[in-house]
Amino acid sequence: MIRLKDVCHTYNVGTPIEKRVLKNINLTVRNGETIGIMGAPGSGKTTLAMVMAGLIIPTSGDIVSPGPGPGKTGLLFQFPEHQLFCDSVFNDITYPLREIMGLPPAEVEERYNQACQGAGLNPQLIRKVRQSELSDGERRRVAIAAVLAMNPSVLIMDEPTVGLDPAGKSKVLNEINNLSKEGKTVIIISHDIEDLLCTAKRIILIEKGIIAEDGTVKQIISRLSQREETLPMLPWITELLVRLKRKGVNIKDDIYDPAAALQEIKRVLKKT
Repeated sequence: MIRLKDVCHTYNVGTPIEKRVLKNINLTVRNGETIGIMGAPGSGKTTLAMVMAGLIIPTSGDIVSPGPGPGKTGLLFQFPEHQLFCDSVFNDITYPLREIMGLPPAEVEERYNQACQGAGLNPQLIRKVRQSELSDGERRRVAIAAVLAMNPSVLIMDEPTVGLDPAGKSKVLNEINNLSKEGKTVIIISHDIEDLLCTAKRIILIEKGIIAEDGTVKQIISRLSQREETLPMLPWITELLVRLKRKGVNIKDDIYDPAAALQEIKRVLKKT
């Protein structure tokens, strides 16, 4: 479990560039939850992720967290190339197992194979491949495997699909769903609500360092649709339905699946 109580964080305290990023954050993440955290760039999402992972000690407030390390919290950074530095995929994924944890070779091999499978990679085909030979989507999945190899109880992913093509994005989101089904506690940080709707059961909106909204997918869609400034955060199809309803069309506006939205639009057209 992760629990934050009245957590605040300020960068460069006491300097001319002092900046308060998190303001009185109160948040509980229960074991096995899959949570999405969204917000505009600069809203404090990444800082919150690093606080929850135990990589930043907040300026004030109390935090309960497994902390970083094997079997605890694993953090997938926004730019996975920053986590990959060895001469092969195998060495990247197993580096902490060999050099930090000192596990025997047989266990290293077992964890490598399991981590690759958990990230949707073929452990033998990709074993000797260099980072420079990987696509962006493959780098993301190798970075995920490197985190999974340490068997974390909590997995935090910061913008896991940024810059990926549709195929690579789909593969990463599928692997996140698989991890969720396995009972992992998964926290996904993203500015794109559509990624979160595909994976999370609970969504938290961060605005200017505070928790502005916290609820189920349907609750968040309903709340965002009520505010003009947050309406563009919705999936485009949901925003369209909301605007149609505001024009007086008798249509459901809490739909975010395009196929379901098409059926709803056809239903309304038949009645006109």
